[in-house]
Order: sequence, then structure tokens, then C-alpha cells
Amino acid sequence: MWVYVNYPNPHFTVHRDPSCAMIQMQGKPNQRVHRVTMYTLGDFLAQVIDGKMRFAAQTEFNDLWLDVKLDTPKQEIGLVHMLQAILGRRYSPLAGARIETHCG
Repeated sequence: MWVYVNYPNPHFTVHRDPSCAMIQMQGKPNQRVHRVTMYTLGDFLAQVIDGKMRFAAQTEFNDLWLDVKLDTPKQEIGLVHMLQAILGRRYSPLAGARIETHCG
């Protein structure tokens, strides 16, 4: 599952189809991409909680792609909701951001 987080236009978009054209369209030079697996989940969440996952209205910090491969789809979507809750405490626009599924 791929997840796109946009800060200036606050939303989370879930892509379950890895060949989705929207994933390729969102690519930009130096795009932030984090791979989250059962092995990297703890470190990833620690970075988010510690404020190391910065967002701002600047090109290098205005969005984020996550390549999420957890054990179940339920865990993967749960991560998206957890991420929104954690980031929303620091970045108020993300607290009420919509979470939508684009494909899959």
C-alpha cells in the first residue's frame, strides 16, 4: 500500500494498487519516501513522535510518500489513522485532514 500525505492541501490518500498512475505523477526530485514494514515500524513511529518528520509549506517538506507493507490491510490502514492522530497534534491542518482511498 502507498500513502500520500499532503500538508498544504491537507489530506491522506491511500493507494492499494502499486501500479496506480497517481503514484508516478506525484514523483518529484528529492521526494520524501519512507518504507514502513513490521521491522521498521517502531523506528518510523519514533521519528514521527519525536518531531523528526517535519512538514511545512516548502517544497522539501510539504508532502510525504509511505510505502507500507505490514502483515494485514487492517494494520496498514490503522497506521494511517495513527499517523494522522500523531501528526495532527503538531500540525493542526492534518488533524482534520480527509483520508481517502484512490485505488484498490
